[in-house]
Order: sequence, then C-alpha cells, then structure tokens
Amino acid sequence: MEYIIIISLFFAHLINKSLCVFCDREKKNLYNTFFIYIITVVLSVLIYLKFGISVECVQYMVLIPFLIIISIVDYYTIYVYDITIVSGIIVQGIIFLAFFNIVQFDYINHIFGLLIGFIIPYIIAKLTKGLGYGDVGLYSLCCFALGNNYGFYVIVLSFILAFLFFIILYITKIFKDVDIRKQIPFTPFISLSTILIIFTEYNIFNFYYNLLYKFI
Repeated sequence: MEYIIIISLFFAHLINKSLCVFCDREKKNLYNTFFIYIITVVLSVLIYLKFGISVECVQYMVLIPFLIIISIVDYYTIYVYDITIVSGIIVQGIIFLAFFNIVQFDYINHIFGLLIGFIIPYIIAKLTKGLGYGDVGLYSLCCFALGNNYGFYVIVLSFILAFLFFIILYITKIFKDVDIRKQIPFTPFISLSTILIIFTEYNIFNFYYNLLYKFI
C-alpha cells in the first residue's frame, strides 16, 4: 500500500507540472494542487483495493492522471491537447505489450474498444457538432483502456451525466449567464463516467434503471 501511495503522489506531481505547461495562469492555484493530490491518491488506492496487483490495476492507475489533467485543462481553456490524448493511448499500449507474455489478456477486446471509442463519438461530432475532436480523442483513450465490453457504456453514461448536470443547472438557475453550448467542457463527464465504470462496471446502470423505473 505504501508503494501505491508513493506512486500516486508522483503521478500527482506530474499532473501539477503538466498543468503549469498547458494552463499557465492556474499554476499557483493551491485549490487545484490540493484537489489533484487528494483525488489522485484516493482513486489510486481504491483501484489497488479493487483489482490488487494486476494488469487492470496498472492500466487504470496510469489512466487516472490523464483523465485529471485533460479535464482540468479543458475546464479552464475549453481545449484538449492532442499530445495528452496520444500520449495516453501510447502508454496504455505499452502497458499491454509489457504484460503480453506475462498474463493472459484479451488484447482484441481493447482494440475494438479503441475503435468504438473513436467511431461512435466521431459520428456524433460530425452529425450534431455537439462534441469536439478533443472529446472524441478522450473517448478513444478511455474505451481503449476499458475495452469493448465497457466502451459503449462509457459513451452512454457520459451523456446521462451531462444531461443530469444541465437539468440541475436549469432547475437551480445556477450560471444563468453561461452559454452551455460554448462554455461548459464535456471531458469532465467522460472522465467521471470512465471512473464510475471502473469501480461499478455495469452496476451503475442497474441503479439508474431502477431509479428511473420508480419515477416512471
């Protein structure tokens, strides 16, 4: 456990350094620094407790820093840098290759996940203009890490979370002067849906359907 905490603290340090590069005006924000360290350590420990020493533990622990930095930078700049997406996909690929001869692993499942994470959001982006290409890239990264079994659910859950968020904004009249279509980034919803899928798998959808059934 001590090693997991040390590794997560190192990841948090890298995230803060990256934030200084991609979002310079926020580099002295103590709130961001505190949030990054806490959320990185907590999520890393929870991943270790759930998966133990395994391929999933390694790939998800490495995925978390990318989710955090991409979401924070997008929040402040409404922009997703290609280098963060490409680097994340490359790192995940390296992890898969590193474990190729060590454990049995369904690599085809993750390749199909990458295709699903790219094709479906790309079509949505082209048809509706509701997604940016940075969002498509993050979907690709997340679905590649999670695999084909959960890739589609990440896409669906992210839209559900965004819809619920917008409903809350509308009901509470918070941020009434904000243009939702232009000023609210979508990557935090993708990241949150990925994290929820990692920890709950399909159970989050069972909870949602049961809750929806009660109201209907």
